[in-house]
Amino acid sequence: MGFIKKITQEEARRCPQCAVATCLPGCPLGIDIPGFIRLLREGETAQALERIKKENPFPAICGRICPAPCEQACVFHADGEPIAIRGLERFAADFGAGKAEKPSLAPRGKKVAIIGSGPAGMSAAYYLAKMNLSVTIFEAAHQPGGLLRYAVPELRLPQKVLDEQFAQLKLLGVEVQTDVVFGRTMMIDELFMQGFSAVLLATGAGQPKFSDLPGSSLIGVYYDVEFLERLQTVNKEAPLPAARRQMIPGPKTVVVGRGAAAFDAARLSLRLGSATQVVLNGFEEQAGVSHDILNETREEGIEVHSMHALEIVDDGNGFVSGVKCRELDEPPIFLEAQTVIIANGQQPNGFLKGMTSMEKVFACGSAVTAAGSVVDAIAGGKAAAKKIVQYLGQT
Repeated sequence: MGFIKKITQEEARRCPQCAVATCLPGCPLGIDIPGFIRLLREGETAQALERIKKENPFPAICGRICPAPCEQACVFHADGEPIAIRGLERFAADFGAGKAEKPSLAPRGKKVAIIGSGPAGMSAAYYLAKMNLSVTIFEAAHQPGGLLRYAVPELRLPQKVLDEQFAQLKLLGVEVQTDVVFGRTMMIDELFMQGFSAVLLATGAGQPKFSDLPGSSLIGVYYDVEFLERLQTVNKEAPLPAARRQMIPGPKTVVVGRGAAAFDAARLSLRLGSATQVVLNGFEEQAGVSHDILNETREEGIEVHSMHALEIVDDGNGFVSGVKCRELDEPPIFLEAQTVIIANGQQPNGFLKGMTSMEKVFACGSAVTAAGSVVDAIAGGKAAAKKIVQYLGQT
């Protein structure tokens, strides 16, 4: 649940409006954080939203799932109570009633193809369309959004919010084509034959980094994004297909690893009826998520351990029986589990970095930097759009 108006006002008043705002360098998008907070304090919610959208076209997404590096840079962070910048951004997005995006009436310019509809592709499409270029997004899945749709559960990012962001893009004239798998149903060369002047690879980092943890090949072991994607892909109202029934965890689940996907998988497992624990493979400071997520996870009844996983234990028949762990120099302990989810991070889906060796082909987001945060991906898409505009202006 987001902030109500009273809490928003109180939190906005806590902001000291620093003469040299330490939060500003913490935002990859360069949002005027003190400025929009000041507007919220004055009750100018619509103006606060417009101030945010000068640098971030998707505050409804970032206001929910951004890791908020700006809060870590806040002057109050050392005291453990930074200004809740992400929560304030969400309030502005949800209640600011911003102006509807309108396409330019001028004729569209050169055609740009974007492969991938995750946050980097969405961001690039937005800025390219604002520059009056003709933009088409190609997505391999049935619906656009990339990992935002298929790996972030609705407890953090409702599908309705994502649909609204794509409706905004379509108002700007962006076309979205789904079920297009590059390298299989279409090749990049075909895009140039169709008249596209540039191609942007925004394919993300959806491949898991495989673990060398002993026992990671046992039956009942999954990787975090695999687990989340399979459960998010199906129609929740339809009878459970076999593929989804197989993903429902056993009575006890252990998640091994760090990052937002680890905690998303843990919280989803809990909602599916499994008693769930998280083994961080390190200390809380290395959890890769905010204190808010850690606190929410524990409040929901999930145990979070600052231990290292030593082995996923075989039950003697090739199935998981649990995880052997150790805390510092303490004797090993055994956590019983019928399901183990490994959160080892993700890696790019196989494209080249930067502007690729192919002329007129660019790359951005997690396809370049490996798995990063949503705000980093949006910033990457924004930067790539500028490079493409510059390149097309020279051709």
